[in-house]
Amino acid sequence: MESSTYPPRLDQLSPPHSLPEHTWEADMAHFSSPSDVHDTSDDATPLPQRLAKIAKMVSQNTDVSSEDTTTVHHCLNTLEALLDPRPKLTQEVVKCRPPRIYPETSHPVASAASCSAPMEDRAASAFKPSSSQLMALLNEATTLNADLHQRRKESSQIYDLLKRERQGLSRRISELEDEAHELETDIVEGSAEREALHGTVRGLEAWIEGWQKEPKLGASRQNKAKRWMRRKPQERYETDAEALLEGITAWMRGWKDVEEGFRVHSAGSESGVKKEKPRPRICRKTDAKPRIKEDSDIQ
Repeated sequence: MESSTYPPRLDQLSPPHSLPEHTWEADMAHFSSPSDVHDTSDDATPLPQRLAKIAKMVSQNTDVSSEDTTTVHHCLNTLEALLDPRPKLTQEVVKCRPPRIYPETSHPVASAASCSAPMEDRAASAFKPSSSQLMALLNEATTLNADLHQRRKESSQIYDLLKRERQGLSRRISELEDEAHELETDIVEGSAEREALHGTVRGLEAWIEGWQKEPKLGASRQNKAKRWMRRKPQERYETDAEALLEGITAWMRGWKDVEEGFRVHSAGSESGVKKEKPRPRICRKTDAKPRIKEDSDIQ
């Protein structure tokens, strides 16, 4: 076997026609579908750069399943067969070479039919969220939860504040209602006191009118003067001045009762305790000094 300047790895590769016919046809059928055609922009990139990029991606991606590893190895075999400069020599080597088992798996090298696996599964695995995306989503959810908790705490504080204000307003309304009730009571009591004053004044007026009518009876009294002379001095009928003084004294007693009612009302308003007020007296003509039976007989 002649020496070669190429690496020994390439000496072990076989040309495409040295591989089984169904394998190569399966590979061509697999990559001939429109969905598996790579981007045409990659054709302008040199092959060494693309191979270096693939090697870098393999070194960074360590979570590769055994099935994907087998598929990659088979595709690499096909790529090596395409790039083999000595296909005849490689074909002879392949005939004498035993089946190779990869260290990543205990199964033999899969056939090219494995390259025809559904691309949807690989696309689904490629779109799985990474750990960094999940961590970012977790951080956002944690921040949102903290914000909601803070808003709930602020809402609870606002609710407590409004509740205290409502209770204060309720107490104030109750106090105002009590004050309004007291004012109504004072109005009623004031009306009663005013009526009492009117009654007292009317009593005084009635007594004065009655006293003014008494002089008309003077003539009949003179006719019976002899009977007055026969009485004792202390039993004689009082003079007009004494009668007037007696009536005024009786009216003053009624007025004092009214003043006492006013004082009790003022004291009750200041202390907040309602006391029963004495009913004022209404001065009448009968409040004067009572007459004896003989005086009534004279009239």
